[in-house]
Amino acid sequence: MLQRVLCSLSLLALAISAAQAAEALDTPRLAGMDNFRDIAGTTSAYATTHDGTMRAGVFYRANALTPTAADLSVLNGLGISDVYDLRTPSEIASTPDTLPDGASYTSIDIIGSTTSGSNITNIAFSSADQARAMMQETNRAFVSDAGMRGQFAVLFNELAAADGAALFHCTAGKDRTGWTAAVLLSIAGVDEATIMSNYLATNDYTAARVAATLAAMPASMAAIYAPLLGVEASYLQAGLDEVTAEYGSMDNYLKQGLGLSQETLYVLRGKMVRYGALPGEAGLLGNAAAGAQLLRELQDTPLSGTYSAYNYYLQSAIDAGSLGGVESTVGGQVHADAASYLLRQGATIERAASPFADGSGLKVGQARLWSTALAGYLGTDGSAHAASSNEHSQGLMVGVTQRFSEQLSGHAGFGYNRGNVGAAGGEADTDLTFLSLGARFAPDSLERGVFIDANVSGGWLDYSSKRELGGGLGTAKGDSHGTLAGASLALGYRLPSDSVVLEPSLGVRASRVDLNGFTEKGSELALQVDDLKATRRSAVANLKASFTAIPVGSWQLVPGIEVGYEHALGDHQVDSQGHLLGLDIDQRAAFDNRDQFVGGVNLMANLGALSVGGEVAAMGGGDSHGVSGSLKASYAF
Repeated sequence: MLQRVLCSLSLLALAISAAQAAEALDTPRLAGMDNFRDIAGTTSAYATTHDGTMRAGVFYRANALTPTAADLSVLNGLGISDVYDLRTPSEIASTPDTLPDGASYTSIDIIGSTTSGSNITNIAFSSADQARAMMQETNRAFVSDAGMRGQFAVLFNELAAADGAALFHCTAGKDRTGWTAAVLLSIAGVDEATIMSNYLATNDYTAARVAATLAAMPASMAAIYAPLLGVEASYLQAGLDEVTAEYGSMDNYLKQGLGLSQETLYVLRGKMVRYGALPGEAGLLGNAAAGAQLLRELQDTPLSGTYSAYNYYLQSAIDAGSLGGVESTVGGQVHADAASYLLRQGATIERAASPFADGSGLKVGQARLWSTALAGYLGTDGSAHAASSNEHSQGLMVGVTQRFSEQLSGHAGFGYNRGNVGAAGGEADTDLTFLSLGARFAPDSLERGVFIDANVSGGWLDYSSKRELGGGLGTAKGDSHGTLAGASLALGYRLPSDSVVLEPSLGVRASRVDLNGFTEKGSELALQVDDLKATRRSAVANLKASFTAIPVGSWQLVPGIEVGYEHALGDHQVDSQGHLLGLDIDQRAAFDNRDQFVGGVNLMANLGALSVGGEVAAMGGGDSHGVSGSLKASYAF
């Protein structure tokens, strides 16, 4: 009985709709489809929970598609990709849809074909209250009737999968269509009062047509049938109350009653709603703020409102009230940290060669073959602008030093350094193969007085990275290659005494990293990373002290210390730039210190031409702290 009434009312509305022109209100009207409108709102887009706003142009609701030529021109400009017809086969046969250009048509018979052909003249009411009771029961049936629930499930899944704007309609655009719109607005997070207002707006949109219909009826009949031509709050409320009675909540109705997945509900919400601010975004700074901005701006890309990992993550984060740390991992801070690490490798290479580079212990024409194994760690605490980072390195360097004269020596070294940088859920491996050249010149003698040190180094980089983004967003991986170059120049003084040899110096150092751009893979949020090109210039001061040898059997033990200070000149901050779906994101390296200190002790054991030993050092500055160590061996010939 309920299904017969619903179908008959739709047929009555269809019979008179073409004869009446819609009255213009605050939103654009279509003359041949007076109940056509965007579910996002009437005069303005509706607000939703969690600082959301309904998106216009996603879902349209309407009565039967009987557009005028002018109406069709409007429809053709809306980008409607799918039309979902909720009518029975008999309704469709009576008035087939006129589709917008390029739109795909799908019939979803909500109330069931068994009622097709019913006519309003077969249903008799003796009072308006009976008519209202029937409309209330119809809305309850949308919830309680298993067949209708199954068809609504098909509809909502289809709406979630639509590629472009979607239009759904029945004959009058108020009952089946009204319930669909109310459920969608509930999914979006629109408040109950606004949902009811949207439902009742049918009375405004169809006022002229309904008034004309009632005027054509005998007064007694009009009084009885008037409740059937429009909508009343009690109709929708009856359906909403049935949801509460049978399922406890709209969410349970959607998941248990209709069998919709959480993912589908999130897709629908992502299509309909844009959030002005994400959870916690207002309190973020630096890299995390940039990451949250990227996550927010991705709402306007094809990843939003689709069955994507990003959409599921974002909607889950909205519900949880937390971005779950993804704001710190999404931007690729580790790439900036890796570039910063590489810029400081020139100093590491120089320190590794330092005990053998000056040639002061050699005779003129003599050479020393040497090797040094190196390892180091540097950690930088997290701050307002960046997450914490850590750097690990290990390598080997072999070289030779030649004394050409009393005043001049030179050295050359070859080696590799395997670095690993971890930061913000990411890890980058940097394999550096390098060549180092240097010379010392002393106007008087290499053993005493003023000297000048000059060093250059260059190397080839293999770079690979992976970033665990979290939030179900997968792992982004990338690889590239590039070069690293450095140079230093220092002026010092060698001052020997009976117990110690002091060697203070002042100088400048420059390093340049050129890492080719690359595109990560493995995640929807994988970045296209720009070339990493950065230069670091600094002033350096060092003090070395080598103490008198201590005999131990046949060996001579020579202890020493070295302290150093480096002050970055100009812009000392290192950034990386990435791109995703037309959006840009910059990230700054965690190491943000203009000043850095190093202090170490070393011990060499000499037996004739053979020398072996080691060194340990501590490094620090600002929020950074670390240690390094090396084993050394040399042979003079």
